[in-house]
Amino acid sequence: MKRSSLKVAICGGGRGGTALAADLTLMGCTVNLFQLPQFQREFEPVLSRGGLELTGETQSGKTGFVKLNKVTTDPKEAVRGANLIMVAAPAFGHKAFFEAITPHLEPGQNILVNTCYWAALRFAPMLKKRGIFDEVTLAEAMILPYACNIVEPGVTHIHRTKQEFIALAAFPATKTDGILKMVQAFYPMHQKVPNVLWTNLANINVPIHAPFTVPIAGLVFDRCTDGRQGGVKFYGEATTPGARLTAAFDQERLAIGKALGVELQTEEEIMRRLYGYKGKDLAEAMRKSEHAEMYTDVRFQHGLLEEDLRYCYVSLAQLGDQLGIPTPVTKGILTVMSVMAGIDYWAGATTLKDLGLSGLNKDQIVRFVEQGRV
Repeated sequence: MKRSSLKVAICGGGRGGTALAADLTLMGCTVNLFQLPQFQREFEPVLSRGGLELTGETQSGKTGFVKLNKVTTDPKEAVRGANLIMVAAPAFGHKAFFEAITPHLEPGQNILVNTCYWAALRFAPMLKKRGIFDEVTLAEAMILPYACNIVEPGVTHIHRTKQEFIALAAFPATKTDGILKMVQAFYPMHQKVPNVLWTNLANINVPIHAPFTVPIAGLVFDRCTDGRQGGVKFYGEATTPGARLTAAFDQERLAIGKALGVELQTEEEIMRRLYGYKGKDLAEAMRKSEHAEMYTDVRFQHGLLEEDLRYCYVSLAQLGDQLGIPTPVTKGILTVMSVMAGIDYWAGATTLKDLGLSGLNKDQIVRFVEQGRV
């Protein structure tokens, strides 16, 4: 399919969604941008102008004001006739978007969740209930292709476009090839992996946010202000104890991956591969990186922690229990961060039961994600 004939619906009017919508338009796609009605006030600068200003390191190589095909808070209007639907929202926002678009999905459509967090397994039951699951493709990528921010209302800046490797898989895995070809037409960094176990266990956000927060929790929670006024340079404050905690968490993550046939790298190796960040340890690599100059405020940091802990750490710990792999560091981070933040991250978290994996042995888990049945 030619870029010019591709119609894309982007779900999410935040930093990732606006970056995708504008850059895909600059690459020749017809793009509808959908935001949930409850966020219309914040979305108004884009809604009223029918587009946004895009700056920075774009995939298209172009910048400037971008007029979109449609900017809307109506899900039916957004997804009608779309070949590809991208959900570019934090994990805790996925459900609201799926509830909005599922009644309006059409046979043959392809859905890609750009921020995985087990989205394909979490929302397959919703599509099955609607009776549309077998007629669409549901896939996920391990991370957004951009490091980006909304720098002011109606202006999105791309700090970096990730060019090396972004894992992509559909559920079931037998459907991956079709959607991958469509996505690679404009984002060739997306690469096929065997199944959604790979996208989730390779999520590069998960090993770093919580472990790096623990040693500087007082700074993060007590002294962060609005990021536009200051906040904290989170990666600029990276510590060796945080790097050691990440490495210990990685050992448990890699052990679970090995049991399930998933080939994984440590976070330090991933950062070197994706961004070229190097140092005597991960902390030094991050302090020397361009990420070190980015400010994070406490509200944004709470969102990152909720995503990682509730939508990955709990299910990872349960996978360890189910497979007989000890995960004391994973469980310890969950418990300590719950106390430090004053939030019970175990409560309301995604569980193996939610994913359809509860009670399955390793062979059954792999068969389920690859074939859609045990």
